[in-house]
Amino acid sequence: MLTSFFQAQPERIFSIKQIFHSLKLNTHPLKMLAIDVMEDMAWDDFLSKAGENAYMLNTKGQVQEGTFIRKANGKNTFQPDDGGTPVFVSERNSMSALNGDRVKVQFMARRRNHIKEAMVIEILQRRKDTFVGKLKVERDFALLITQENMFVHDIIIPKKKLKGGTTGDRALVQITKWPDSDSKNLIGEVIDVLGKAGDNDVEMNSILAQYGLPYRYPKRVEEAAEKINAEITEKDIAEREISAMCGLVPSTRKTLKISTMRSPCASSTRIYGKWECILQTFRTT
Repeated sequence: MLTSFFQAQPERIFSIKQIFHSLKLNTHPLKMLAIDVMEDMAWDDFLSKAGENAYMLNTKGQVQEGTFIRKANGKNTFQPDDGGTPVFVSERNSMSALNGDRVKVQFMARRRNHIKEAMVIEILQRRKDTFVGKLKVERDFALLITQENMFVHDIIIPKKKLKGGTTGDRALVQITKWPDSDSKNLIGEVIDVLGKAGDNDVEMNSILAQYGLPYRYPKRVEEAAEKINAEITEKDIAEREISAMCGLVPSTRKTLKISTMRSPCASSTRIYGKWECILQTFRTT
């Protein structure tokens, strides 16, 4: 009776008194029974509570799409697309989704005195498929150990897909096989070996690669850069100028006397509201 009542008017909010009147619940036991049933229906997400004493049909349903948020402590959550309250997703119900993946979830029947939970039933779109980490080469295979600890298991790399990488190298790896019902392991291949972990340039390039930024330039650009003389000549020093803000005074056009080691070769004044900024440029000679 309650189910068909709410389904007949899915967009409408009903107060308890309206429900009692519409369903002709005139006795105290019937009213109390109806309240208990509606509370259970709200716990099961069939109904949504609209205040303390009002209910409506939950038109969002038991399946929703949104973003998976993975946390190192295992308390993963699902963020609905509509910006609703995040919902807890246990690791066993995550389908090995990664942080930022777009997923489809099904809400699980809520148990009394337990938080609301969701289960990932489909991964709609992976946020990224390349990852940076440190290689650990074993006898028959290699592992990529990431700094973010975002994986339940390390990425397995066949030895023939190492691209010359050895233990201790930083590497950029692309996932070639995601976990499924038959295997929980991630399989990948090395795209680029960045160099030995700990080297300053290697660590900088690792950070760039981790965020999808370019860390290598075309060969012709690097060759042109090598031809640039980085030495500072006496001519460069002679032509160098230093710009400094010399004063910030009320814009009454009164001058502010400032003693300097050198005479300015140029001066400019700008008005900022009630203040006058004096910018002077000095030669270094």
